[in-house]
Amino acid sequence: MSSPAHTIRRSAERFAERTALVVMRGPDGDGRHREVASINYGDLYADVLRLCSGLHVAGVRPGDRLAVLLDNSIEMVATEWACLLAGYVWVALNTRSSPEELAAILRDSSPAVVVVDEAHCELLEGAPLPAACIRLETGSGRSYSRFLAAGDCSEPRREPTGEDPVRIRYTSGTAGRPKGAVLARRGYEASVEAVAGVIAPLAADDVLVQAAPMTHAAGAMLLPHAQVGARAVLLDHFEAGSFIDLVAAVKGTAVFLVPTMLVRVLEALEDPARLASLRTIVYGGAAMPVDRLRRGLDLLGPVFVEIYGLTESTWPVTALRREDHVVAGGEPALERRLTSCGRPTSVGELRIVDGRGNDPGPGEAGEIVVRGRNTMLGYWDAEMECAATGSSAGGKGLDADGWMHTGDVAWRDADGFVTIVDRLHDMIVSGGFNVYPREVEEALSSHGAVLEAAVVGRPSEEWGETVHAYVVLRPGAETTAAELIAHCAKHVAGYKKPRSVELADELPRNASGKILRRELRDRLRNTSP
Repeated sequence: MSSPAHTIRRSAERFAERTALVVMRGPDGDGRHREVASINYGDLYADVLRLCSGLHVAGVRPGDRLAVLLDNSIEMVATEWACLLAGYVWVALNTRSSPEELAAILRDSSPAVVVVDEAHCELLEGAPLPAACIRLETGSGRSYSRFLAAGDCSEPRREPTGEDPVRIRYTSGTAGRPKGAVLARRGYEASVEAVAGVIAPLAADDVLVQAAPMTHAAGAMLLPHAQVGARAVLLDHFEAGSFIDLVAAVKGTAVFLVPTMLVRVLEALEDPARLASLRTIVYGGAAMPVDRLRRGLDLLGPVFVEIYGLTESTWPVTALRREDHVVAGGEPALERRLTSCGRPTSVGELRIVDGRGNDPGPGEAGEIVVRGRNTMLGYWDAEMECAATGSSAGGKGLDADGWMHTGDVAWRDADGFVTIVDRLHDMIVSGGFNVYPREVEEALSSHGAVLEAAVVGRPSEEWGETVHAYVVLRPGAETTAAELIAHCAKHVAGYKKPRSVELADELPRNASGKILRRELRDRLRNTSP
């Protein structure tokens, strides 16, 4: 497998005049996106080299951190690729994070350089910024264009090795304070290899529509498309209706959507022909309600690919490929396959272990542990640099044998398909029985009035915990708590059904779009007698 640096150089040589990136902004008042910038592969590579050179002139050395607070943009791609070429460590900050969250990450990662656009400068007020702060637009501080002009197109003096860190990716903080997972270049190589394999075939006329923020796993789609000289259309904002219009206009062939985004697209899709150009819809990052997935298959056919991974590894650890989504004849085993996240990819090992570290049999649940090229080096520690980690119950970390404990509970069937039950720390224990929220949420989501649901444990003196559900209804829909509980009783065991249901306007989410069950549990603890 060639290195990311080799992929970037080769694409610039082979496809120099071909458009690499198109940046769209909006939607405007008319509901449409507008093109604000584009760049070909040759010019993009020249910008990357100038950035590497400019950073070196400014005193930035391999291993130093480069933090970026940007929307999907040419500059975001250039900074990431510069790190892959020269060994700087890319720290992508989420523009939806709060100033307090951003300040904490900057204190932890201690970057040598921060790149920010004017639209997000206010988020960094009061944060511990380095002397080198590069702004995209003119104004106070150095501008990005002047910084590029100070560099040249010479190749970096040293290319990172497979074990060199090239990225710190911060956890979403759903279970506590975000931690920085340090990823090596070998992880990028593994990711490009695995993603290219599961979304193949790829062709030069493909068009990747990059709607999800590239701060996390969504960016894994870009390098595989660059290998064949395909074009990527980058969006800074997602709205389902205008996204459908844009895909139709540019004849997009591939997209990555988190399940929340995909559900909204399917809800807004009135004419499936509008998305007829799509050959690949990759989804991941959270559970996808099976009834919504079936609707997507009915509307668009077998174009879906699910990938499972986590912040502490490059994606995908497992993949449910297009052909795995085919449920011909309604055979129960194939229907159940849609609830899985597929089978392990070739870039690492995967085990499911019980509380004693043993491998349970098919159909028996345990924790997912992974090992291989795609796993992190460790968690970043501002004083110890890459700190050693140890796993704990319900937590993540590397054990003495290099196995990374994911905190995800799952089981594997006889054909090797892995089905995630839930998170260890989200499990509810009611009257001595284990209840996994995802199963109850699937039952709730199958009710026609329910848009989305989140299930948490409510403190109970009698049972320890009871099942409590927060439910968001579809626009204009009506139902009652009693009706939803009765509906669940048809699909799950009696001890799993909600004892109480609360209708909500929305569910709390973090900057990555994941539901914050921790916040919902805190809310219940503060209101329960």
